[in-house]
Order: sequence, then C-alpha cells, then structure tokens
Amino acid sequence: MEISNPRRILAVGAPGSGVLSLLKDLTGSAPELITDTTAGLSHEWKLETKYYTAKLPIWIDEIPDITEWRTEFTKPEAREVVTAIGAWVLCFKKPVTEKDVDTIKDTMAAIAKVVETACGYSDDQVRLAVAMPQSITPYLEKSAEDWDDLCMEHGFEFVDSEAKGKNQYGEEMGIKRVEDALKAQEWDGIGDDDDFGFDDDAFGEGLDAEEREMGMELFGLKNAVHGIGEDEEAQVEELEGLMRKMVAIKDQSEGMSEAERKRFASKAVNDLMKDL
Repeated sequence: MEISNPRRILAVGAPGSGVLSLLKDLTGSAPELITDTTAGLSHEWKLETKYYTAKLPIWIDEIPDITEWRTEFTKPEAREVVTAIGAWVLCFKKPVTEKDVDTIKDTMAAIAKVVETACGYSDDQVRLAVAMPQSITPYLEKSAEDWDDLCMEHGFEFVDSEAKGKNQYGEEMGIKRVEDALKAQEWDGIGDDDDFGFDDDAFGEGLDAEEREMGMELFGLKNAVHGIGEDEEAQVEELEGLMRKMVAIKDQSEGMSEAERKRFASKAVNDLMKDL
C-alpha cells in the first residue's frame, strides 16, 4: 500500500545538536545548510516496509530559545501544523554538565506541552529523544536506565545514536532503533481537509503531494511557527484571496480532459507560487 499524503516528521534540536548528521545516518542524505541555522530546511525519506511505502516529508527546526519556541508553537494558529506531525525527533548532544541535562528536560517538556495544547491527551505521535555524539570529553555519564526514566516522564523514548546491536529485549539500538520506531508509526493521517478542497481525481497529478506540501509550509509552518506578527489581518486577507483563487481554478478545470486538467493545474499552481 502506498501512503499518498503522510503525516510529517519534525526533526528538531538546539543549534549544533546534530540534526543533519542524524538525518544523513537515518535516510542516507541530508539537506545542505544554506545559512547558519537549520530552521526552515526540509527533507524527504522514502520509506518501504512489507506493509506500506511512503515518501515522508521531514520538517527541520531549531530551538535557540525554549520559552520563545514553546510560545510560538502553542498559539492557536500552530495547531494545524502540530496535528500534521506524526513523529518528533529531538536531537541533543550528550550532556557535559547537569545544566545541560536540565536544558534537555526543559526542551522535552516544551514539546510535550505543544503536543498537549494541539492534540489533547489522545495524540499518537512518536517522540524520540536521540543523544548525539559529544566532541567534549569527558561528558556526563548517565546510565541508559536513567535516560529512559527521564525521557519517559515527557512521553519520549530515549535512543543513544552511538549504541550498536540489540538490547535485552531483542530490540535494535542506535540509529536502527530510530528507523524501526518510525517504521512502526501510522503515517496515513492527513485527511481531505488538508488539500484546500481540491479533488485529486479531478486534478490528476497537477496538484501533487509536493505542491500541497509547499502550500502547507508557506502558510502553515511559516506563520504558525514563526508567528504571524503585527500584520496578521493583512496576511489573513492574503490567504483568503489565495483560497478564492484556488477554488476558481478548480471550477475552471471542470469539463476538461485529463491531459488538459494536468496542464492547466500545473500552470495555475506555478502562477500562484509566483504570487507568493
């Protein structure tokens, strides 16, 4: 079974936490760093199991300030973004001091609060806390049991990215555990409300998952994560105008052949993207 419009993975961590290194180990590649921050980058992971295949979109964010990040993500307009997430992958460097441990705990608590605000207590999102290699030695030694207890308090599963082999329960450890945990998730979670009312059969491949994802990122992630700001009313009007244009495009495509619909949809989407 192919999952055509899966939920997203959000890979997140403090600056320099090793998010891109983790993605490269997990997926075989990672996006190029364009600026001095990973925030706003995106990636894709083609996942194949014996039960399904899916191209999972990966959003990447950075948390330089935990309080500010939590405030932005718990705003009402962020709910649509948060509920579209199927898995949180929190990366952090192995701590050197107890203060570092407190920061990790505060970050997990912030994510838990974000999920609770958007989804209540019935969320089914996977939460992984992945410890990345530390260049500073010696770093703070904590047992796997201590990490498990600390992470479980906030609904996370602890994963040591450097661990190899299997644990006492026969489960894979390290990066392979991250892969297994994500493969076990239910990714088919985004419904028809997320396609802005377009009928996939009517539009064929003209409005594919990539184009819908671009729209989601531009008007969902951009505004919800980074805040709409003082010109909120103007941006809302801009979004409403775009929605009206999209409805008009759909109406104009009625009665066209499949080939004509594909060409028409492709040109219309390109025109809309230029307007953004």
